[in-house]
Amino acid sequence: MLELSNTRFAFLDVETTGLSPWFGDRICQVAVIATEGKRIKRTLDLLINPERELSPSAVHVNGLDEGELKSAPRFAEVAGQLDEALRDCVVVCHNAKFDIQFLDNEYRKLGRAIEFPNLIDTLLLARDYYDLPSYSLNRLAQDFHISTNIQGSRALADAITVKNLFFAMTDSLKSIGKSLEDLIGIYNSPAWPQEGVYLPTELSEAIHSGKRLFIKYMDKDGETSERWITPKEVIGLADYIYLQAFCHTREAERTFRLDRVIEFAVEVEAEK
Repeated sequence: MLELSNTRFAFLDVETTGLSPWFGDRICQVAVIATEGKRIKRTLDLLINPERELSPSAVHVNGLDEGELKSAPRFAEVAGQLDEALRDCVVVCHNAKFDIQFLDNEYRKLGRAIEFPNLIDTLLLARDYYDLPSYSLNRLAQDFHISTNIQGSRALADAITVKNLFFAMTDSLKSIGKSLEDLIGIYNSPAWPQEGVYLPTELSEAIHSGKRLFIKYMDKDGETSERWITPKEVIGLADYIYLQAFCHTREAERTFRLDRVIEFAVEVEAEK
């Protein structure tokens, strides 16, 4: 039986050039916090040359510098360090399907397939055991009184937040008798995701909230516009992932390429 106090964990976060490896997006940063129980044993924080440009949405989210990325090592050059950090660990990340599909894609380019026989997704953990209005990492951190004022890269800060969130949740789940084994799942390399496109948690929740969204959108010429929309459906077309929506600004149906949505916010309902 696994004991939390001496189990080896690897808290993982990746930053990417866009939203989908199926359309050519790549990893541009990866961070791992390796622990034995709650004791930190190793920290890995790597910039990676993705060999392609960042999408407008990625630039907005992770704030990475294109010049730094071009001079960073390629994934093949850091795969060994990542292997070592993840080996024989329970891998923990938030919204695991989104992050790990990118890792899977990178390893496939090296002629390898990845499997995580011990994987914990804090997003699924939160959804299974807690009734909360949002399950985004930042919102969960607020609900569990975890500081997100962390120095360092976006990937490293998120990996640290996942670590702190995981231990906060496991502490609270002791009262209902949940063992570590109860929380562990298995990951195998996927083909095209059968249940649809995997999206970042906040974006997915916003799209499926049923509420109007305020978005800032950058078109192919780099022009930015602001508009209110009501999302209808996320679809994968020949070149990328698109959001079909009713645009209240244009009073018409419109299709938006998701990696060009550089900012979004869910409409706040007025109190009655």
